[in-house]
Amino acid sequence: MVKYCIEKYPKGSFKGQQTDGKYMDGYLHENITLLARNIVKDVTFLGVMFSSTLEVGTGKSTIAQQVGEAYTEQVNKLHGLNLTFDEKNIVFRPEKLMEIAPNLPKYSCIVLDEWDEKTYFDKLALALRQFFRKCRQLNLFMIIIIPDFFQLPKGYAISRSVFAIDVKFSGEFDKGFFDFYNFDKKKELYIKGKKFYNYGVAYPNFKGRFPDGYAVPREVYEKIKRDDFVEADIVEVDTKTKMRDNIYVNLKKNFPDMMEKEIAGLLNIDNTLISKIKKRVANDLVVDN
Repeated sequence: MVKYCIEKYPKGSFKGQQTDGKYMDGYLHENITLLARNIVKDVTFLGVMFSSTLEVGTGKSTIAQQVGEAYTEQVNKLHGLNLTFDEKNIVFRPEKLMEIAPNLPKYSCIVLDEWDEKTYFDKLALALRQFFRKCRQLNLFMIIIIPDFFQLPKGYAISRSVFAIDVKFSGEFDKGFFDFYNFDKKKELYIKGKKFYNYGVAYPNFKGRFPDGYAVPREVYEKIKRDDFVEADIVEVDTKTKMRDNIYVNLKKNFPDMMEKEIAGLLNIDNTLISKIKKRVANDLVVDN
């Protein structure tokens, strides 16, 4: 284990801290330093965090933040920069990636935290395409947290990403354990293991441990996560409302004699909601497509 962020965390900064700084697996820190040293060579790095047991709560967000924090310290030291890693470097939905990334300074780290929804991987694939097409010149280090490595599109699992970390429990749900796969090892894992979802086909470069503790204060992290959930719900409701309104407009246009009750049935809504749709339409809140 090595110490990092010694100046940022003097002794007494958090519970149980006996000396300045935080601890990190030495091999992991070496790999982070390698990325920090080379990020200035007009490259963009992508790292993947997942859990081979497909479990939640293994600590993926914790180690992702620690990697982002350690990388930021190293890139500042190696290149004389003054970058920060805090809540502005974390997003929770793929669609937010393109909103935040262009506003980050060059060589920054951005973490796309895990999100639970049915269309997550479709949105992730789109966000990654947009990111590498439009933000490559920013030379960012992006970490994505996903539940299952084999669901990642092949191009990003094999070619685009530079490493993958399997975060897992040990013993009786003890946290703080990981396996590290470099570029070649994660390629072997994906190609050999995807067909039968077998995570035992490739041996990691090394295994390690990581301590508890976010880089962003837990209360701040939990708040931005809650806020993002609320925003996502609002966006989803607004999208569904606009879709229903447009369907109503098109049905009335093409089938003017259709009863309101029939339209409500087609939209799978209560009859009383039709009056609200009519009011929005009357106020020009719907654009006929």
